[in-house]
Amino acid sequence: MTKDSLDTKKPESKDDGKDKKPKDEMGRPLTEDDIKLLRRYGKGPYTDALRKSEDEVKELNQKITDMCGIKESDTGLALPAQWNLEMDK
Repeated sequence: MTKDSLDTKKPESKDDGKDKKPKDEMGRPLTEDDIKLLRRYGKGPYTDALRKSEDEVKELNQKITDMCGIKESDTGLALPAQWNLEMDK
């Protein structure tokens, strides 16, 4: 093996970093409309509203769990609010 084959340095590019704009396949800089299109790709008309609702549900679920004060356990016991002590006697 030669020294050149073991060299792990990246080759230095001739680009001096002046043009950092994203480019398409043809090498042309993307326009603002192209960038907006790429950002919206894969999103439906209700994506933002659904994400907001999902976040609200997660927050409310966490709040309820914190208020309940009981963590889920593997014992199979129901929540204390669902206990029927009279029937258990």
